Amino acid sequence: MAIRRKEETESNGKGKIKFRYTDSERTVDFTVENIAGTSVTEGLRSLANVLAGRTIVGEGRRPPKAKSELGAAPVIEHEEQVEALEQDPPVDEEVETAEEETEAEDGTPKPRRVAKPKAPKLLSGLKLTDARVSLEAFMKEKNPKAMWDKYAVVAVWLKQEFQITEISIDHIFTAFKHLGWDSQLPTNIATPLKNLTHNRKWFDVGKEKGTYAINWIGESGVGKMGGASK
Repeated sequence: MAIRRKEETESNGKGKIKFRYTDSERTVDFTVENIAGTSVTEGLRSLANVLAGRTIVGEGRRPPKAKSELGAAPVIEHEEQVEALEQDPPVDEEVETAEEETEAEDGTPKPRRVAKPKAPKLLSGLKLTDARVSLEAFMKEKNPKAMWDKYAVVAVWLKQEFQITEISIDHIFTAFKHLGWDSQLPTNIATPLKNLTHNRKWFDVGKEKGTYAINWIGESGVGKMGGASK
C-alpha cells in the first residue's frame, strides 16, 4: 500500500494539493486548488489514517517558510511511502516461536518463527534382543565411523534380522537407544537419512511418509565396511 501526497504553495498565499491513496484494493485521487492554511492538508492526512487503518506520520515535515520580501514562497514537496503490513504464516505442529526477536517497522518486537525437528518415538514393540546376530556384534564387525555410516549399518541389520526394508527416525532412535548411543544422535535425526538418500544415493524414499529404504548401493557399501580390521 502506498500513499503519495504533493503540496505546492504559490506566491498569492494559496496553493494546490494533490492527494493519492493506493493499496491492493483501491485507488483514491483528490485535487484541491486555491486553498490556504493547513486545515485541508491535515484533513487529508486524517482521511489517509482511516483508509490505511494505522497512524501515518510524515517524515521530515516542516512548516512552509515565510514569504520573502519579493513575495515569492518556496515550493515544498513531501512524499510518504507506507508499506502494507505482512501477515504471519500459519503455525503448524512442527513450528514453535523462538525466543529471539526482531523489530518490525514500527519498532515493535516481532518473534521469529523457526522449524522444530520432529521428535522420534521408541518402538517398544520391536524387540531387538530377538535378533540372531546382535546389533552390538554387527556394529563391532563393521566398525562405522561417520554418523551416516552408522545409520546404514542399522538399516542393513534391521533388514537382515527383522526383514524391515523401510526405516524411519523411530527405527534409528530405537537402535541407538538399544546400543546406548542415543546421546550421539544429531538434533535433527532425519538429516543423515536425507543425505544418504539425496546425496550419497544409498537409500531410496520409502512408500510411507518419513521412511527410507536402503538400496543395493547402500548394502554394498556396508558390506565393504570393516574389511581393514580383519
